[in-house]
Amino acid sequence: MKTNTEADVRTDTGIKVMALFFVAIIFLALTTDPIKVGTKEGDRAPLLEGKAYNGSSWYEFDMDSYLTKNWTAGDAEGQWLLIEFMDTDCPFCVRSAGDVGFDAEYFMKLQPSHRTNSGMGPWDGPVVNFIASATELDIPGHETSRDEIKAFRDKSGEEVCDGKSCTERSGDAHPFVYIDDIDQDNMKEWKVPGTPAYFLVQPDGIVAWTSTENAQEKVFDAIMRITPQGA
Repeated sequence: MKTNTEADVRTDTGIKVMALFFVAIIFLALTTDPIKVGTKEGDRAPLLEGKAYNGSSWYEFDMDSYLTKNWTAGDAEGQWLLIEFMDTDCPFCVRSAGDVGFDAEYFMKLQPSHRTNSGMGPWDGPVVNFIASATELDIPGHETSRDEIKAFRDKSGEEVCDGKSCTERSGDAHPFVYIDDIDQDNMKEWKVPGTPAYFLVQPDGIVAWTSTENAQEKVFDAIMRITPQGA
């Protein structure tokens, strides 16, 4: 019996090519994140980068260390992120610093009885870690430094914030980390139009809420509305 060797070779080659093609498709399906990176609600949040100050020293910030990749919606155990983009010379940032610190203490569960006097018991939802990314806006008089960032966070020192001593900003010292974004790298990556701007990020890194898309809703109300409670 005669056989067409050349045809057999072409068939075998075609089968191998198709097999490789399907393997590649399966690999991409398993390794490619279908959610686009961005800063709108439903996007996967970009990473935050830079040196961070925690009240005692500067260190390399790692946003991934805050995330829980296998988190599922409704799980009250995963920790959320509230990211604030601010400028130490921004008048509204100076005025709202008290509210931001008040919310941080409550939602980070640093003072469980913080709101009992206002008729609210300890926060029974997930821990929401607050993080500030401090930039320097391209506005005359907005000149900052790491010393000024430290003074704003700690409400201390001899630095000037918005024309006054940083010790005069509203509220107490903040209990959360501040990232040096003086070069605006984070601000540009997150497409922040101005300060202050706030982003609530789920434990899996998905943006759940932004102040730019919900200008009339306060951070406190957004966290209460969106995060699961009963942790």
